[in-house]
Amino acid sequence: QHFNIPFKSANINVEFLWMPEINMSAVDLYKKWYEKEDERPLFIFQSAGVHSIKRTNGNPVTVDEFKHNLTTLRPYMDSILDQGSKIYWLDQEPVVESKLSSARRAITNDLIYEYNAAATEIMTNSVQIHVIKSLAQLAKSAIDDSVDGIHLSQKIRETDVRILINLVCNEITPTVDGTCCKKPDPVTVVQIILATFGSLWFVYHFCFVVVNLVQKHVQRPSPGTEEENKKNNIRTTIVELVSAAAKMSLILLYFYICDRTDVFMKANKHYTNTRFFLPLLYIVFLGVFGIDAAEKPVFLNRNQTDEWKGWMQLIILIYHMTGASVNVPIYMHIRLLVSMYLFMTGYGHFSYFWNKGDFGLHRVFGVMFRLNFLTIMLCLTMDRPYQFYYFVPMCSFWYLVLYLTMAMWPRAYISSPTNENTAVFKMILKLSFLFFLIVVVFISQNLFESMFSWWPVIRLFELPSGMVREWWFRCHLDRFAVLHGSLFAFSYIMLKRLSVVDDSRQGCLFSTKVSLIAVTTSIICTLLYSIWAMHCTDKQSCNEVHSFASLIPISAFILIRNIPGYLRAGYSAFFAWFGKISLELFIGQYHIWLAADTKGILVLTSPDWPMLNLLITTFIFVCVAHEIFSLTGVFAKHLVGSPKSADSKTLCIKVLVISAILFTFTLISDVTHKKKV
Repeated sequence: QHFNIPFKSANINVEFLWMPEINMSAVDLYKKWYEKEDERPLFIFQSAGVHSIKRTNGNPVTVDEFKHNLTTLRPYMDSILDQGSKIYWLDQEPVVESKLSSARRAITNDLIYEYNAAATEIMTNSVQIHVIKSLAQLAKSAIDDSVDGIHLSQKIRETDVRILINLVCNEITPTVDGTCCKKPDPVTVVQIILATFGSLWFVYHFCFVVVNLVQKHVQRPSPGTEEENKKNNIRTTIVELVSAAAKMSLILLYFYICDRTDVFMKANKHYTNTRFFLPLLYIVFLGVFGIDAAEKPVFLNRNQTDEWKGWMQLIILIYHMTGASVNVPIYMHIRLLVSMYLFMTGYGHFSYFWNKGDFGLHRVFGVMFRLNFLTIMLCLTMDRPYQFYYFVPMCSFWYLVLYLTMAMWPRAYISSPTNENTAVFKMILKLSFLFFLIVVVFISQNLFESMFSWWPVIRLFELPSGMVREWWFRCHLDRFAVLHGSLFAFSYIMLKRLSVVDDSRQGCLFSTKVSLIAVTTSIICTLLYSIWAMHCTDKQSCNEVHSFASLIPISAFILIRNIPGYLRAGYSAFFAWFGKISLELFIGQYHIWLAADTKGILVLTSPDWPMLNLLITTFIFVCVAHEIFSLTGVFAKHLVGSPKSADSKTLCIKVLVISAILFTFTLISDVTHKKKV
């Protein structure tokens, strides 16, 4: 419009000023802004040129006049810049010369180009004023939509406005997803240290490769002495560790580039039922065609638990990718899957402690290392708190709770010195005590938060900084899941001891009649839970009963899956393969499949080809997760060691050194963040 348009809303003041040429009116305006602070804008978007061409009937000499006027205005613009305002100059958009009216025939794209070049030269001299050329490029791509050849279409104008708002607002407001106009997070001291070490690992790895190639060509391998073999073993260990460190550094660099820089774009999530359920049909189809025979048809065998983890993880990935959390029934079913993971934590570790009686430091350190290796590396690389990757802290915490319960005196396990009946009685007391402890701790949110709010413990559970309410929410939801798994394992062991169940063959666990009743009841319970979840409309109220309600469908699913011998004896190799890397998939999705800390979707190709982008990012994501799984095994082998060769003293030294390094990084991070504040 050819007049001023003011707009005010609360403390926001936006104004369009009709000033199509650079003249003394523009100079007077900048003088006023300089003198009156309350009227000085924070952001100024300015442009001119086309009206000067029209007024002078396209006389090319007036380009010099335009440059002179801009040169006169520039000092006044600099005075505003010195006061903290930001100025952006917008290039003039091209025109469709054939559509111009007779009064505008003098306006040509060649002259517009000359005016834009003159403005760029003046604006980028000395203290630069940002020149925005993208809007002119955008207009050029859709200039044919212009009705009169000069004014932009409504669609282009709205896009221009969104781009400019992004430019202004994305730095000061939390965005739902990453966009082109948001600066990357500043690099931290810890990230610089990690980058330095990563570069060194690459150099060392390259040197080892070169030396190894030279040695192969210079000398032939010959049997050496025992001392030489020992040196070779040490050298092999060093080479293997350096190679693993170099690969891990490259992977972490990929994580950083994807989600902490603007190299790749991020896209919004858009939930629809089709987007969520169609991929589910795909993976069910693939899973069914991957059926194989289990190695051992025992109750909840390893193949079956890997399969269980696999299909759950794939569903969770689809849930996060499609933004299905807006659908409350789906949200409640996903909450059930997380409870199932924790159930397996309780079931598996309880069975190990009861059957093996191994409460040594090696076992604890090994489990904690495998659980936390990737998460801790990402915390340092991506500058995020430990609780940000909430699932790993929760699994680690409940594993330690179960370990302390089982390891505290008096210990009870199948091969303990006391008789088996005494061990059973002790275990009943221990599990009863754990149940009582959980009830007491979670009876009050204030009590729970006070337990985790002292330094340095709070550093493990705070999100956001200084608050542990998110930790309360996560733990409160699944406070009985690990205990449920332990009780289930203990009950199964006792029933097997009493010969009530028999999983040594492929037949039913119970008699035909009992098996039929148990499976039918389990199916009904599962359907009733789904019906209840489908009627959930409020997350908060449904979450209140989730910790109790989830116990029923989990137990029902296990019975359905294990009572019939033919179901227990088979498993899906497709799902089991994903189950083995489920932890890496769950953590890795945050930054290299999703983006903007899971709020958006990573775009490696083009937003115009979403399916192609999904295929490429998924392939890379799964490959990276599998490689991290292998590398974690390499680091665990050398840093933790095998149970047979483990030396308690050496292991304690390793734990202390790793803890000291992490504690140092924590202090550096704390000091750095305090300086920023």
